[in-house]
Amino acid sequence: MYNILIVDFSPYRETIARIFREAGYTVVACESAFDAMARLKSSDFDLIVSEVELPGDNAFDLYNYITTYYPFIPAIMITEKDIDTFFEHIFREGIGNVLRKPLREKELVGLAGKLITRKNIFGLNNYMDTPAEGIQKVRITASDQIRPAITALMQQLEKWGVQVNNKSVLNLILNELIINSVYHSHGYTKEKEERLPVKLKKGEFVDLYFSQNDQGYGISITDYKGNLTKQKILDSIRRAVEESQMILRAYETGEEISDKVSETGRGIDLVRKLTSEYYFVIRNKVRTEIILLFDREPPAGYETHSSLKIIEDPN
Repeated sequence: MYNILIVDFSPYRETIARIFREAGYTVVACESAFDAMARLKSSDFDLIVSEVELPGDNAFDLYNYITTYYPFIPAIMITEKDIDTFFEHIFREGIGNVLRKPLREKELVGLAGKLITRKNIFGLNNYMDTPAEGIQKVRITASDQIRPAITALMQQLEKWGVQVNNKSVLNLILNELIINSVYHSHGYTKEKEERLPVKLKKGEFVDLYFSQNDQGYGISITDYKGNLTKQKILDSIRRAVEESQMILRAYETGEEISDKVSETGRGIDLVRKLTSEYYFVIRNKVRTEIILLFDREPPAGYETHSSLKIIEDPN
């Protein structure tokens, strides 16, 4: 079975260890970056799960060490803090996966399995307890089909009896993400900036998938170009975080910032904050899938909060 190294100085590491042991993994736990480095030199690991704040060397030092000497080992960072407070570190180190405590067991184990094996990383059915035949699809081949596709999705959610807490925000998220897939992924950035309609070339399209089960509903947006990268995602979030902080400062100081606030770029940032789970899944130059999962009723003690999950397939 696969071996996991857990690095956390708090008693919560025993909770993480239990989760993985019950899922069938072999677990080694330690309390510092120094101990983790020593363990890495003496044993083979398939995944590292590390608390952001560690005694002595911090987890960013550990992450840098891993990417330098063990670039083939995936890592998940965990924290009790709002990740926006240290997103500049995340951006600078190129960290793709950060989860907020308390951890959702299914989310943690599912992400770990996908990072280790790189199997079943595409497809909404691999993230929801629903059969593939229970998933509906709308195919988009032109920009004028985006709005009707979102309308069809919202109508289907209503037919399923799904209660969408904020329809306008979900519309905003879907509109921006699908526009990015139709325009940017297919080389129509100039047309997007000039607000021009486009029709994709023959054989090119974007697929919008959606499904539901007893726990909630899921949506995925898939393009078959694979031009989205981890760095582009991190840069988009970093700019959104900086704008949010600027808006808060302006609220306190009265500074005029209207000319500094972008009209776009909020979609990916809102995804982190409003979904129960989400995944950016990338196979370079082949396929990109953005998966959004929403709870019908969030589990007690597990509020929706910012996180970061990017799965890259190197093949």
